Amino acid sequence: MNRQPLILVVEQSLHDLELLNSHLGILNFLCICTKQGVRAVMLAQTHQPDLILLDMKLSNLSANQVIDDLKHDSKTATIPIIAVTPLTTIQDDRSTMLTADDCITKPYDFNQLEVVISRYITPLNS
Repeated sequence: MNRQPLILVVEQSLHDLELLNSHLGILNFLCICTKQGVRAVMLAQTHQPDLILLDMKLSNLSANQVIDDLKHDSKTATIPIIAVTPLTTIQDDRSTMLTADDCITKPYDFNQLEVVISRYITPLNS
C-alpha cells in the first residue's frame, strides 16, 4: 500500500513554516515541521522522512551541524536534504552545496520548490 511522502520542514520563520506546510499539503505531501535544529535531528531520527527542507539560518543549532549529525547517523544518512538559503547568500555559502543534496533560495518560488522536490520524491495523485 502506498503512503503519502513525508517531508520534514525546518524553517526558522513561523510564517514561512506555515506557508510551506500548507503548500506541501496541497501537493499531497505529509509534513512535520519545526523551527529548531536540535528538534529537527530528533524528528528525522524518529520519523525518517522522505526528504528534509532545511533553513540554513537556524539560531539554536547551525544547519551545517544538523546536516552533519544526520549524514553521520545510519538511520538518517540517506535522507535527501534540500538547503534553503536567502538569495543573497547562495554564492557566498559554497559549504552548503558540499553537504546538502540540493539547494533552493528564499523567498520561496513554489515552482522551483516543486521541481527540486520532484528530483527526490513524487507526490501521490489524489
